[in-house]
Amino acid sequence: MSDSNPAPSLYAAREPIYPRRVSGPFRNLKWYIMVVTLGIYYLTPWIRWDRGPSLPDQAVLLDLAGRRFYFFWIEIWPHEFYFVAGLLIMAGLGLFLFTSALGRVWCGYTCPQTVWTDLFILVERWIEGDRNARLRLHRQKKMDFRKARLRLTKWVSWFLIGLATGGAWVFYFADAPTLAYDLVTLNAHPVAYTTMLVLTGTTFLFGGFAREQICIYACPWPRIQAAMMDEDTLTVGYREWRGEPRGKPRKTDEPGTVHGDCIDCMACVNVCPMGID
Repeated sequence: MSDSNPAPSLYAAREPIYPRRVSGPFRNLKWYIMVVTLGIYYLTPWIRWDRGPSLPDQAVLLDLAGRRFYFFWIEIWPHEFYFVAGLLIMAGLGLFLFTSALGRVWCGYTCPQTVWTDLFILVERWIEGDRNARLRLHRQKKMDFRKARLRLTKWVSWFLIGLATGGAWVFYFADAPTLAYDLVTLNAHPVAYTTMLVLTGTTFLFGGFAREQICIYACPWPRIQAAMMDEDTLTVGYREWRGEPRGKPRKTDEPGTVHGDCIDCMACVNVCPMGID
């Protein structure tokens, strides 16, 4: 005889995170880094570099047909790929060094997932408002004209960002002005359109809907960097010995009642893009 009561689910549905707008020197630093990194990504394929006749004049170009990689004045052939391998090893060691000394600076400032998520949240805030307005819109069950208009405007904006991201990527593999013209006139190779479509979809999904889930479930780096951090590493974290027992002092407290520094205002939770409490 089967049990009529269904088994309880082990997994809770994801609750979207809507971080509150913050300001300050570190937030301003993140804005500057976001502008610089996005500028490098989107504009680099359009930089010209004169290499002489019969050679491409694109500063950064991965020429798969010619089996060469051009980086400004540097030209790398397949048998010279050890230069790239050496640079990647040096970048990895630098990442380990910065993580052990400064904490999650990669995750917080320069990781592509962080940069694009910040951009998507910025667009979302421009369209739907700050945290409280976005929460009210999310909890509104009825899909009226206003909610549909805001949602559609946000999704179209996200899609355009994803399309620009996929388009910029394919420009690294061919002459950017020529490929851009071919894309507009529908004369580009199907691989270019397929690549743009895949990257547009993944950017739209990861930056708009999967956000912190990519960091929690998909990215291996948070699990690796834990082995390189100790109590002396500069990082944001809750110190139980300092914050507990949390709570605001009240007039009704018994004499001698001791409170920690944390007043349990939830401000740190409301601004956290990971929604950690």
